[in-house]
Amino acid sequence: MLQRTFIRTMGITAAMTVMLTGALAGPAMAAYDDMDAVSLAKKMVGKDYTVSEETPAKGFDASGLNYYIFKMLNYQLPRALDDQFKINKPSIKSMSNAIAGDVLFFGTGTNPSFSGIYIGAGKMIMASSAKDSVITEPVSKHTSQFIGAKRVLSALDQKRVNLVLLAQQYLGTPYDFGAAYGQTKTFDCSSFTKWIFAHNGVTLPRVSRDQAQEGTFISKANLETGDLVFFSTPDSKGKIGHVGMYVGDGMMIHTYGAGGVKFSTIETGWWKDHYITARRVLK
Repeated sequence: MLQRTFIRTMGITAAMTVMLTGALAGPAMAAYDDMDAVSLAKKMVGKDYTVSEETPAKGFDASGLNYYIFKMLNYQLPRALDDQFKINKPSIKSMSNAIAGDVLFFGTGTNPSFSGIYIGAGKMIMASSAKDSVITEPVSKHTSQFIGAKRVLSALDQKRVNLVLLAQQYLGTPYDFGAAYGQTKTFDCSSFTKWIFAHNGVTLPRVSRDQAQEGTFISKANLETGDLVFFSTPDSKGKIGHVGMYVGDGMMIHTYGAGGVKFSTIETGWWKDHYITARRVLK
């Protein structure tokens, strides 16, 4: 299930066109193998609303968007909205309990008329007949019509989503080699990964070389979101001197030098040439 995950946000896309997951290139994009529900839903914003359709090329209706998103992530949903509402997945009765990746349903009683994929911060992605496209919408506009939600993603997939959602909150935070752990005004590479993982129940050592001893080895070809990726630096003399967190489609989130916390490709340039290894610490 959702074997490789990443997060992409519209704000990030506007800020940097080549930095995050799914930079519209690379073999992973063919099957969206590196995406999660939130990321892929956001990628569909702007696509047409089309009754009875379920593809980016032809457009989506409400259930078609859900069907497509989760099919790309190896989760099989029924095609009809009524059947999606009845699937054997954990039910969420209160909108206040929704988490990123949940499918929200709106209508009357037990009869859904439209739906959206919750992306956190009180917003959802939905195929809107009124706007004739896939849009980002505040869930507060439809509170009175909410009839329930389904939690489709597994607990591990949710953890991957949450790792990147948290990491993104620190974009632009200045880099400071040797930054004190526990404060968030500055980070170095390993204090950043240690902080992010600690808030998702994973304790890591303080420095990158020690973090590279945690978990299990993962080949570069089998990276998944949440894997730690390690590199040499100009000062590390060929040994591990840097760590980032893989976020899918050849990208990582990390901090190093100017710009602080940022997204960078590991498929070209310095980080490709100085890649050493990767470790999986999520269980």
